[in-house]
Amino acid sequence: MTVGAGADPGATPVTGSETGGGAGGPGAGGAGAGPAPDQTVQEPPVQDTPVRESPVQKAARKAAQSSSTWHRFHYAVGVFLIAYGGTGMLSAVLMWGDRQDEVEGYFGALPATAVLVLVKVIELVLVASAAAALVLRRDILLVPPMVGWMAGFAMFAVLDVFTARWGGLVEHLLYLAAFVVLLFLSYGLSAKAQLAGAAGDDGDGSPGGGRQLTRTQEFALQAINRAAALTGPRPRPGRPA
Repeated sequence: MTVGAGADPGATPVTGSETGGGAGGPGAGGAGAGPAPDQTVQEPPVQDTPVRESPVQKAARKAAQSSSTWHRFHYAVGVFLIAYGGTGMLSAVLMWGDRQDEVEGYFGALPATAVLVLVKVIELVLVASAAAALVLRRDILLVPPMVGWMAGFAMFAVLDVFTARWGGLVEHLLYLAAFVVLLFLSYGLSAKAQLAGAAGDDGDGSPGGGRQLTRTQEFALQAINRAAALTGPRPRPGRPA
């Protein structure tokens, strides 16, 4: 075939249309196209599902939190409450007739035996609460016995006024004051144990800085520290403290 006069002898003959637009032949569609980009499938982010605590773990966590306010002197408070309640129930059994006469003097219209049995059942529950506090090391269980006996002595003090039993009034007021002091002491011991636990958490480097004491707890703690300073041994002059 003769090449035209205006044609370039070194030109490559065109066999199809523009790149990517050929009529079709094997590989015609992808001859001029670059390599296909990598199409990576993005997986959805994995959400952290909260781990549910088992009943055993929850009980252990609550026990650890409750024991953080337990002081070793709470054992003495609990033993005193158990001894006081046990002595009261034992004396009621040994001197049942005298206790009935005493109840009749306060509650003349009510059956003395039923009232006395009810009082001793309540007292047994208070002693059981104090015993559970020692076993479980939970200072909150020491509160019902102390508050219960405080309410009982306050009630009998009011009845002493109405029945003109002035000797009984003085006795019940003294017992009431003693249990108020005991409750205040237990509250201060709990604050002291909580403060020591917070200091231990700070030493371990745990965040949060520990729990803060309330104004009442600070007052109780200061009162205990002052009482300990007054009753504690004092250094003799001439000797190092």
